Amino acid sequence: MKEKKNDTERALTPDDSAVSSNETQKELIQRGRVDIHTHQTAAKHLKQGADALNVRNYVKAIEEFQQVIQHNRESAEAHFHLGLAHFMLGDYEKAIDAYKMAIACEPSEAMAHLNLAATYRLLKRYDEAIDVYTRAIRFIPSHPELHSELGAVYTFQGKRSEAVGAYKTAMRLKLKLQSDFDQNA
Repeated sequence: MKEKKNDTERALTPDDSAVSSNETQKELIQRGRVDIHTHQTAAKHLKQGADALNVRNYVKAIEEFQQVIQHNRESAEAHFHLGLAHFMLGDYEKAIDAYKMAIACEPSEAMAHLNLAATYRLLKRYDEAIDVYTRAIRFIPSHPELHSELGAVYTFQGKRSEAVGAYKTAMRLKLKLQSDFDQNA
């Protein structure tokens, strides 16, 4: 029994805990440096990708956004802009995949939902567009454009009562936003 106590005491000596603490601190500092470098690299590629999008160099934009995603798979912004670049090149399936990833990373980002659903609409995949708008409305119920666009898809499908309901909701939300704006102005 006495030996165990001595082993325990030796395991918890101040010198050992100081060494362990210093090593842990050094590891955390090193990890922090790596994280900062990764963030800076991703930010650089994100900017270069946005610049390429602005000058309509979509192939270069895709390369840059893929670099961002290699450094940060959770970058909703990189996935979203990757979707834009693919869309502009007419590669709608890759655009759909990128928009889905953007939504997975940031479910409350309305533009990713709107662009995904618009791509489905362009491809006349109306049921999938309706699904996207419906899921988006669960995350962002007070976004009038989501309701309005849902109404448009229902119109394409000849679902008049559903379309009217969606348009009414959109109008009510737009009027509320305007009223709130007027009160705060």
